Amino acid sequence: MVREKAEPYYGLMVEMKRQGKTQAELANLINVNRSTFNQKLNRINGKDFYYSEASLIANALHMQVSDFS
Repeated sequence: MVREKAEPYYGLMVEMKRQGKTQAELANLINVNRSTFNQKLNRINGKDFYYSEASLIANALHMQVSDFS
């Protein structure tokens, strides 16, 4: 069985840029280091945000988790 590669969270990236938020700022918010945040943002090696992390990020950016993609 071949697993499809998950797409990065482009919607989240766009909103971060629009609001001037850095990966380091949001990584600090969810208590992970910046490199881990980047891996989750880009969904590298199956890494992804836990719902609790995604919810904190969405609240900070005034957006919905469903808008990350």
